[in-house]
Amino acid sequence: MEFDISNDIEENDLNEQINFEENEMLREEEIQLAQKLDAVEEYSLDRFEEKIAVIENRKTGEIKNIPRDILPEYAKEGDIINCINGKYFINKQKTEEIETKIQEQFKNLWE
Repeated sequence: MEFDISNDIEENDLNEQINFEENEMLREEEIQLAQKLDAVEEYSLDRFEEKIAVIENRKTGEIKNIPRDILPEYAKEGDIINCINGKYFINKQKTEEIETKIQEQFKNLWE
């Protein structure tokens, strides 16, 4: 089973995916600059180990441990996490796209 893990964020798409109330420290200018510099890191939230969140870089496969408390409280395993300037947030749209793709692939296994 293969998944497309390319970073296909188009300009301004990320702006719409961020809930600025949840991450007040991330300004629109930072997002735009990060997109232009291709500096938006994308991770999958693999698991929690006590006060640590284990995340995997979707491009490189590199595993990284970060403090659990720098993620939103409602973060769950499988979420897609973006990082800009050391600030982590959940990419809700990308998470939903991946979940839908996985559900479709499982459905196709049984047909």
